[in-house]
Amino acid sequence: MTIRRRGVEMRLVIEGVRASAPRVYLALLKAIARARQWSEDLLTGSARSVEEIAKREEVSARYVRRLLRLAFLAPEIVDVIAAGNQPPEITAEAMAERIDLPLLWAGQEKAVGIA
Repeated sequence: MTIRRRGVEMRLVIEGVRASAPRVYLALLKAIARARQWSEDLLTGSARSVEEIAKREEVSARYVRRLLRLAFLAPEIVDVIAAGNQPPEITAEAMAERIDLPLLWAGQEKAVGIA
């Protein structure tokens, strides 16, 4: 058994034959959805800049820039997150700030730990 941090909460992970039901991390899914929407807004021209999106969403431009990286996640990573099977240390904050995500999808899967 190990104790792992997931955002501000601590999680006790017990290795064994019977695993608990997967738990979907909604904050992470929401962050990915927002990033994809903001990316689409920039690509289609409905938003002219990151600053415009930040003003519209009432968040900082820095926050928008950090989350925009999530718009380019590998589809396999998004599927794992949607199913709730991501490693416990993978949080919205970790994905946006701490994990260095390469551009290649295979490299992303290794960096996240699902490869």
